Amino acid sequence: MKTHSERDAGTRDALIRAGLELFGRHGFEASSIRDIARAAGVNSAGIAYHFGGKDGLRRACAEAIVATMKQQVLGSGPVPPLPPDLDQDAALEIILAVVSRVTAFAARAPESEAIARFVVREMMEPTPAFELLYEGMVGPVHGRLCVLWAAATGMEAEAPETRLSVFAMIGQVLYFRLARPAVMRRMGWQAIGAAESEAIAGIIRAAVAASVLAARGET
Repeated sequence: MKTHSERDAGTRDALIRAGLELFGRHGFEASSIRDIARAAGVNSAGIAYHFGGKDGLRRACAEAIVATMKQQVLGSGPVPPLPPDLDQDAALEIILAVVSRVTAFAARAPESEAIARFVVREMMEPTPAFELLYEGMVGPVHGRLCVLWAAATGMEAEAPETRLSVFAMIGQVLYFRLARPAVMRRMGWQAIGAAESEAIAGIIRAAVAASVLAARGET
């Protein structure tokens, strides 16, 4: 039998999953407390109890996304500083490993769809949750990738070209989540499994490696 704390954690997780889904699909205002609770399979009072209200649930959804994406990109636990003697090829290998990991998540993980819907809505119509996403995810994750890109190319980490290059790399991965139906139809895929995901990741890795080599002045 589950303990009280385990039941509370389960209720909280269910509400966050429902919030991500409904806020992403319908927006904050159009997602009622009753609808969220029904989707989560819990009493509507649980939103006030666990989050203080719908605004608190939206913040919790954003925080859950930040935690998930940080783990996908940076791994679990504290993020160690990069070795000062990290060579260009080793930095590139770290970047390519991140591409593989995040592509697999975006292409195959069931929760990636709800996360993508929530994030895209916040990007297009920013709410207070956007600040949580930016400060917790975009800034740290993009910043870390910029440092790696600089190590791989010899460019400055905060140079405009570096920041834009990293955004372009992230955009390639996001496309295969956001345009999933078009990709599957054009490719004749019935689903995106391990083989399809690896095919996508391989193309993105090749494009990223080519960009890094071009930035180094190598062809």
